[in-house]
Amino acid sequence: MRLFVLLLALACLVVLPQSRAGHVPLVYHQVGGGGGVTLGIDAATLRRRVETLRASGYLFVTSSEALKFPASARTASLRFDDGFESVYTQAFPVLRALGVTGTVYPIWERVGQPGYLTAAQLEELRGAGWEIGSHTRTHAALVDLTPASLTRELAWPGGTAPGGGPGSGCLAYPFYLQDARVRRHARASYACAVAGTFGVSGEAHALPGPLASPWDDWLLPWRAPLGADLRVPALLAGAGLGVLGTGDAPVAAPTLWNPAGHELLGSGAFSLSWEGGVRDTRFVWRQGDWVLGLNLLRGGASYSGASLAYHVGGPLTVAGGYGTAGPLGAVALALGGYGEVWTRALPGSLVLGAEVLPLDYLRLRAEYDVVTRRGRAEGVYALPLRPGEGRPLRALLGYDGAIYAGAALRLGAHTAALTTRLDRPVFGVRVQTVW
Repeated sequence: MRLFVLLLALACLVVLPQSRAGHVPLVYHQVGGGGGVTLGIDAATLRRRVETLRASGYLFVTSSEALKFPASARTASLRFDDGFESVYTQAFPVLRALGVTGTVYPIWERVGQPGYLTAAQLEELRGAGWEIGSHTRTHAALVDLTPASLTRELAWPGGTAPGGGPGSGCLAYPFYLQDARVRRHARASYACAVAGTFGVSGEAHALPGPLASPWDDWLLPWRAPLGADLRVPALLAGAGLGVLGTGDAPVAAPTLWNPAGHELLGSGAFSLSWEGGVRDTRFVWRQGDWVLGLNLLRGGASYSGASLAYHVGGPLTVAGGYGTAGPLGAVALALGGYGEVWTRALPGSLVLGAEVLPLDYLRLRAEYDVVTRRGRAEGVYALPLRPGEGRPLRALLGYDGAIYAGAALRLGAHTAALTTRLDRPVFGVRVQTVW
């Protein structure tokens, strides 16, 4: 556990400075209505926050313009997701009076619908210096889609960005969800793309996009240069829960664990689960082609260790590491946009595994240890409910010597799940956040 705590602390010291940058994106949706953390801001508050950053020396630019400035430059951008009509009726007049432009990211199938921007309003914003980005065709959860569906979701209406040529304009990933497959598709059509809180340094298609805070009237000058948002204390609190507890247990590696994972990874992930008396904590952070992984298993089994993976290029990723079970080696091969297969080697263990998306919204994971002759498999299917919200309700079915089932709810980049075994009354809880 001490190794895990030390490495997690070092990782946080690395991640947080990477989110430090001269550029500050402010992300909003509705203006003058709605609710939630980022869904509603009134025009007077919007004006106040623009003036706050201006007083701190920030220059307001559009999303893609920010790429033209050095990382140390103090720039800020206003981003309006979904394409609500209130951006035109309430935000536009205020920002025009301030001499500030923004970037609006419409969901293309909603353009012209009641409450959303029309094509004429989008063109007027563009004529006034605003940038028109994309929030995809239907606001689908891109990480759940097969390659053909990704192509349809990410296509610009008419083939190119409004007012630009091929490879111009910026994409806002719905729910901040993205992986290597999604980034490859985005690079084919967009100059940039916005991911989650912690972006990847120097990577135009995994830019940071921290959430706004209800307390930004006083918090903004502090959190802006850090690139931080409400997910930072949640991540740190989850890490604290993960390392609590003491006791000895037999050493066993985490299950369904691919240390060389890259194809289905965004910029990072943190997960924590309690199942059958075992607490499994995992932290993954990507910087370009490098991936740092930390694991802590406590309870009926124990493991702690760290791994470092490198995406060699094409479909190949390799990894090495060390933990309480000894040295670790792993290799993964991407499957042309449908997932990846992998192998993991530890002393006394050689595991073959796969994680694939054979159909939209269906994810299958499996592994088999050729030494111990034990296997595990799990499938998750997103039910066809509330498709514009990324199908948040999911059904889960798995096998690890006995069948277990569960249900999960994914809200944005956060997932919570409950599981139960069908052979005896054993329940589990899982939480995960990605960026």
